[in-house]
Amino acid sequence: MDPLSAYIIPIQGLKTGLHEYHYTLDYEFFSHFEGSLIREGVVEAQVSVDKRPSLIIIAFRVSGYTQTTCDRCMAPIQLPLNEETRQIIIKFGEAEEMEDDDEVVFLSREASEFQLASYLYEFTLLALPLTNVYDCESENPPPCNQEVLNILKASSQRPANPIWEALNKLQ
Repeated sequence: MDPLSAYIIPIQGLKTGLHEYHYTLDYEFFSHFEGSLIREGVVEAQVSVDKRPSLIIIAFRVSGYTQTTCDRCMAPIQLPLNEETRQIIIKFGEAEEMEDDDEVVFLSREASEFQLASYLYEFTLLALPLTNVYDCESENPPPCNQEVLNILKASSQRPANPIWEALNKLQ
C-alpha cells in the first residue's frame, strides 16, 4: 500500500463545487521525501478544491512550525512557517500535447485521482523563511542561546581596524 495514499483526492465522482480537505503533516509525512529539509515539526494544511466543468482549482494554505537550529545562536528552535496561499490549476486534456508549468497541470479526462503529497511538500518548503531566525523575544523563556548572542553583539561593537578603514577609502 502506498504510504502517501491519504493525500489522494478523487477526480472522478467529485461533484462540481467547493470541497475542503485538512491534513496534518509531521515526521511520518516528511520522511517519505528523500533529503527533506524538514525532519521534525507539525504543519497544518488546508486544501480547497474548486471543481468546475472544465478545470479544477486547488488552493493550499500551510501553517505550523518545524524543529531546526537557529542560524544566529545554533540553539534548537521551533521555526514558524510563513502562512501563504498557493494554488494550482488542473486542466483536462492530453498531456502529450501540453506541458505543465508552475501553476497549471494537465490531466487526461480518464484520470480518476490526483496525488497532492508532492504539492503539499513543495508548498511547505516554500513557506520556510530563507534564514532560520525569528523574533523569539516574546517567548518566555526565549529559546535562543543568550551567551552566543552576547558574544555576537560584543564582536559587532569592536572598534574598526584602521588598516581596513584605509583600504575602504581607496574605493
